[in-house]
Amino acid sequence: MRREKFKLQGLLKLREFKEQKIKLELGQINIEKGRLNEAIAKCNLDIEETYKAQEAFFDTYTSGRNAQFFPMFIQSKRDEIKVLENQLHAVERQYQEKVKELSVAKGEVKVIVNLKNEFETEQNRVIEKKRQEAIDELMMAKRHAQKLAGEA
Repeated sequence: MRREKFKLQGLLKLREFKEQKIKLELGQINIEKGRLNEAIAKCNLDIEETYKAQEAFFDTYTSGRNAQFFPMFIQSKRDEIKVLENQLHAVERQYQEKVKELSVAKGEVKVIVNLKNEFETEQNRVIEKKRQEAIDELMMAKRHAQKLAGEA
């Protein structure tokens, strides 16, 4: 009783590989989101530190040229935050698209896995039926042999 091969095994491996690839891409997107969030937090921290430095700087004698640095620096950091937030929104859209791709890929894998399970269940049922038939034949042959031995 030889087992047959599941003919869609190659396709199943390809679909599982695609699913794993999408999961890796999602991980990379999460890393990028984390990096952007850290950069935004650092810019906000830089702005806070600049305000503190500005207060300390104005407690001493300063020239007007030197005082211009603080507002320009703060504005540049705010502009940088806007750029980073735009990048973060773009990455978030990529993330949502990848989640949709992943759900489709998981569905494709699940369909093939279900087909494989059905195939294996059917094959096990057929093999068990053949085994039972062989056992029944042996029992009938044994009974026939006993009957013949009893008549002789």
